[in-house]
Amino acid sequence: MKKTALTIVLLAHLITALRAQMGARIDQYYLDRSILIPAAIAHTDEGYFSTYYNKLFLDVPGAPQHTTLNGAMPGGNENTAFGLFYMKENIAFSEMHNAYATYAYAFNLGSETKLSLGISAGVLSQNFDATKAVYYDENDAKITALMFSAPVVRADLRASVYVSAPKWYSGFSITRLPSPRFDYSYYNYAASYDLQSQANFLLGFNATIDDDLTLQPSMNLGMYNWDYMYFQANVNIDYKEKVWLGLGLNHLWQAGFNVGVKPQDAVTVGYSFKLPDGQQRGLLGPIHEFTAIIGFSALGGGSANGSGDGDSDLSSDNDYDGEGVSPSERPMKEVTVKKYEDLENFGVGNDTSGINLPPIPKLKPEPGHYLVTGLHSTEDKANKQIKDLYMKNVIAFKFYDPRVKSYYVFVRRYTNEKDANKGEFYFEGQVPRVWIREIRE
Repeated sequence: MKKTALTIVLLAHLITALRAQMGARIDQYYLDRSILIPAAIAHTDEGYFSTYYNKLFLDVPGAPQHTTLNGAMPGGNENTAFGLFYMKENIAFSEMHNAYATYAYAFNLGSETKLSLGISAGVLSQNFDATKAVYYDENDAKITALMFSAPVVRADLRASVYVSAPKWYSGFSITRLPSPRFDYSYYNYAASYDLQSQANFLLGFNATIDDDLTLQPSMNLGMYNWDYMYFQANVNIDYKEKVWLGLGLNHLWQAGFNVGVKPQDAVTVGYSFKLPDGQQRGLLGPIHEFTAIIGFSALGGGSANGSGDGDSDLSSDNDYDGEGVSPSERPMKEVTVKKYEDLENFGVGNDTSGINLPPIPKLKPEPGHYLVTGLHSTEDKANKQIKDLYMKNVIAFKFYDPRVKSYYVFVRRYTNEKDANKGEFYFEGQVPRVWIREIRE
């Protein structure tokens, strides 16, 4: 007697698929790097939520598909972060659930480089859907044991490390450290296997072409139990961090394109399509993947007071409540601020509606040690923070860094590191977070 929805070919390779395929196979891994490298959650100032769905080989019934939910939230300390991860993997008539909680801690290696370590604890749960099975013999003992046994749950651990700088990022993670064993039994029938460990190595670069365009090549190298390896590569052309188009390729020579858009700050939507090569094309069919990433600020939430040093996704911004003297009690004066001294000469205590902050040239800033208190993807956000700080009687201005294509808000510039360290100590009590950003010749 045959069941429906699975080909005999897939059934013949069921055990191989269970051992070699169960694991994250995300095509747009570069959009949320913590999907593969959990420690990357410590490299964002703003909490976010991401979701992925893909289906591999649409022409093959029972082919692998993944549904992923991932959330990250910076801790009260700017060096810590917490994350929650869930993935459902469907292959043939097997369904695997992966759920983890992650803690990550970051170390500043320099003004723009950050290293983080992450540990994840969670569970793996596997069950089988008998209605999706096709087998040669309805009395097959292993299939019977698998289909009619209760779901099996095992504890699991993940470890990861991630480092980021303005021009590049890299990470490594190992999943299923305990090498969980799954045992199934139904009366006198039994089936069991060890689920393979999974390792991922991630590497990416950000190469600025001009003020608007950035070339973003990346790769993900994965291994199962250190003996089966797969490879994913992608290169994107990004326009103003708003729209991007890319080409992807994997180790099976399945190639395709991906496209993404950022309709508003803290919201990202992406789509990926791959088509197998040669004879695979008629047998397997294409691969589709959809993703959406939503920052908490887009939902009305706040962000932690982190610096965001080094992360290539420089869209996280420091938010200030603008507390201070009520605008109605401040005198109305007008000033056009083209440099720090203009606002300093303007003085504090005035209404911010009279402060005009025109766009600054997108040139390399003057060398020095800047005491920075904000990093922003747009100039409007930098202007908002300057005015919010002004409401706290703190004079600040901005500069643009072409290397990271972002705007910094600073409260003072010093000629040497010693004075900058003194200034950092002084301003710590006036603004939520300050750090030193060195600009060299």
